[in-house]
Amino acid sequence: MRDPRLEQLRLSGRPAHPATSRAWREWCFLQVVWRHFRVRLLIIVLVVLAGAWLFRLYAPEEHLSMPKAMFYTWSLVFGEPPADFPSCLVLQGLYFVMPVVGLIVILEGLLDFALMLRDRRRNERSWCNVMAASFTNHVILVGFGKLGYRSFWLLRRLGEAVVVIERDGGNEFLEDVRRDGSPLLVGDARREALLADANAAQAKSIVLATDNDLANLEIALDARRINPNIRVIMRMFDQNMADKVHDGFAIQAAMSESAISAPAFVMAAVDDTIVNSLVLNGELVVMQRWFVHEGGPLCGKSVARVMRDWNVGVVERTPRGGQPLLMPLPNTRLVEGDELLVQGTYQVLNQLRHARPNLTTADPDRDELAAIG
Repeated sequence: MRDPRLEQLRLSGRPAHPATSRAWREWCFLQVVWRHFRVRLLIIVLVVLAGAWLFRLYAPEEHLSMPKAMFYTWSLVFGEPPADFPSCLVLQGLYFVMPVVGLIVILEGLLDFALMLRDRRRNERSWCNVMAASFTNHVILVGFGKLGYRSFWLLRRLGEAVVVIERDGGNEFLEDVRRDGSPLLVGDARREALLADANAAQAKSIVLATDNDLANLEIALDARRINPNIRVIMRMFDQNMADKVHDGFAIQAAMSESAISAPAFVMAAVDDTIVNSLVLNGELVVMQRWFVHEGGPLCGKSVARVMRDWNVGVVERTPRGGQPLLMPLPNTRLVEGDELLVQGTYQVLNQLRHARPNLTTADPDRDELAAIG
């Protein structure tokens, strides 16, 4: 199932990648059909032309034009004699051979074509290869577990073209990729041929989301060899190894899930007003909800002033009785009753929480920026 939080993201303003449209996918499928049937079509054309030449050569009394002679041959292919049985031995043989050729080449080809249209998965690999070859500046996603699945839908919501590589053909999430119409390559991405099929040479980034650290590293090096400019985002379970890989192999992003999730788990336990957190450049950065109270350090100040005085960003402002507004303008003045979503280091926000520059002695316990859940 899709993550409902991703479904609710308001990302409709971003244009979709031009190679992800349904019309383009159908055009790629037609290319696969042409590649699959071009030899048979060539045989049919040669058979019809050869039969027409024989009719014109051995039945001159008929004075057949080339189009009419081709029609005679075409009729024979489907077992419909165009005229009385000829006296010429060559044409007599033609009357017996052509229906057999038609049965073997044409009717079998028509049946194969009908099955191909009905069940496109029979030629899924070829179709996906053609689509991937048409992509440029796309994202390759390797590994389609829960992390890969959510990454895929977020990328698609962002309008990115994605090529998925998954080793397990029985993966429960693969049907969602097929319904979306994105190219799906089933196989081990450690085979360089699979990265070539995913058109890694033209990709802008590769996301390695498998649960095998060494496999992720091997695929990253292969992708970098194919495309030295490709951006590599790699999942690793050992953060120490992730840091060494990041530094030693110039991998843009090597992250462990524990390193990403640990700050969020800990800060959720420490303070229920913190909605998100991460470690950035050795600092614990959090996003937290606050109320603005009269007399508090933020009351009456502009968003720009808060940033300048406290190095705290105001991500969202909800005025009393109003609608939330993301990224309020720098000159927006904060007033009593505003509900804010602020972002900064935990140390600074903790200092801000305990700042009471305008408190009166009559109300010493009043929290000027009481956090809400």
